[in-house]
Amino acid sequence: MQKCYGWFVWFIATLFVVYSFCLNTASAVFSDAIKTSLHASNLGVSMATGTFILGFACMQIPAGYLLDKFNARMIVSGGVLLLALGNILISFTDNLLLYSFSNFIQGIGASFAFVAAAVLISQWFSASKFPVLFGLTQTLSCILAGIIHYYFSIALTTHTWNEIYRIIAMFGLVLFILSIAIVKSPTNERPEESLSLKESLKAVFKNKQILLCSIAAATSFGVLLSYAGLWYLRVQTFYAVANPQAVIISGMIFLGIGVGTPLLGWLSNIMKSRVMVIHLSLCIGTMTLLLGLYLPHFDIDTLLITHVISFLIGFCLSGSMLFYTMVSEMSNNATRGVAISVLNTAVFLFNTFMLFIPYLFITVISGDFFTYLWILPFFILFSILILYFIKDTSPS
Repeated sequence: MQKCYGWFVWFIATLFVVYSFCLNTASAVFSDAIKTSLHASNLGVSMATGTFILGFACMQIPAGYLLDKFNARMIVSGGVLLLALGNILISFTDNLLLYSFSNFIQGIGASFAFVAAAVLISQWFSASKFPVLFGLTQTLSCILAGIIHYYFSIALTTHTWNEIYRIIAMFGLVLFILSIAIVKSPTNERPEESLSLKESLKAVFKNKQILLCSIAAATSFGVLLSYAGLWYLRVQTFYAVANPQAVIISGMIFLGIGVGTPLLGWLSNIMKSRVMVIHLSLCIGTMTLLLGLYLPHFDIDTLLITHVISFLIGFCLSGSMLFYTMVSEMSNNATRGVAISVLNTAVFLFNTFMLFIPYLFITVISGDFFTYLWILPFFILFSILILYFIKDTSPS
């Protein structure tokens, strides 16, 4: 009966991830409409949207600590409520200041989602199921967010962005009620010891293996996210690919991530090695990324080759998600949330830096991507190098 209940908890946690991911990226769909209705500049909207990232970054590690210290019901439902309240506020905003504040509240609420899913899966399921279920959470968030954003763009033709946000807020309130009613930690899952935030961070940062996994994850999965979110578009623009086709190419990358994450997690259980699967997937992923960056678009009537390569980039490089599994297996109930939040913060920060760092390598001779996107595969190779110093954690 307890195992069956765990599936309900996992489902609610996954919906929380999907909800937070949709709100995080919804502003990209609504940006033009928001700019027009709030009479704001591109810079103003970008800065206001960035407050979501600020709230997320500020609360990420404290969120992990709260999940370690208290029963998940109070913490998860509180995170959902904050996300929903920010969602409600933003739906009634009529100026850029309120929009920024609402986005900041949303970011604080969203900071709990991904870490909560990881902690709850580790509490309710065996270690061998963690990479598969955590991967399925990633799969559903990628696929459902893509579908939802497609309907957002259609809904904008008949509704204002404020009205669409209000509809999303209704889902948030329902999810809040469900999280209070269903989400909880198992009765036998309590921290072996009660640590302060300072003690938890000290324990995590003293563990060199967790730090190595965090760096390796940042320089691999962080690179993948920056490529899928921005740099692929620069490449397709260079090859004169129409924007609708470029959107499909982006979708193929995220589809690859969605399919690859649980499948490679399952494969690591079969091979009884996390490190081997990460190593193979990152090596092949680097090859496919180089193809995606530098293989010419041949003079043919189809972009099938590009679509296949894009899918393989997402599929192979999603093996880096196994670093989350390894950090979970390196931690105990008293520090797992903080450890995973430290890793997720590293990935998040490096992904943000990778949106700007490549511009440092633009030469005065040429401004095209050939002169600076070499840094993407370079950092994945750096991640592979670090992997040689990380001990395998796969259960025998």
